[in-house]
Amino acid sequence: MIRAFRIFFTCAVTVILMFFMQGCSQNDPSELTETDKRFAAFYADYLVLSGVAANEADSVALMGAQDIDSLLEVHALSWQAFNERVDTYRQEPKLWKAVLLEVKNNLLQNER
Repeated sequence: MIRAFRIFFTCAVTVILMFFMQGCSQNDPSELTETDKRFAAFYADYLVLSGVAANEADSVALMGAQDIDSLLEVHALSWQAFNERVDTYRQEPKLWKAVLLEVKNNLLQNER
C-alpha cells in the first residue's frame, strides 16, 4: 500500500512539475522573431503610407490591394504568413503588445 502511494505521489509530482516547467520554457513575448519584426516593419510602413501615422487626420487614405501586395513583398511576407501572424497575435496579446512597441519604434525612427 505504501509503495503504491509512493508511485502515485511521484507521478503526481512529476506531472505538476512538467506543467510548471512548460510555462517557464515558453518564449519571452518581448523577444520578437524575424517574422514578427518584418510584420512590424510592414505595419509601420502601412500606417505611414495610408496617412494614419501623420498628424493630420484628414490625410488618411485607403490603400489598394496592389499597394498592399507590393508592401508585403517589400517586407518578404506572403498573405498566408500575414494571416498566420494575425491569428498568433490574436491568441497572444503580450506578443501583440511587443509587436506594437516595435511598430512604434519603427515609426519614431522614420521621423528622424
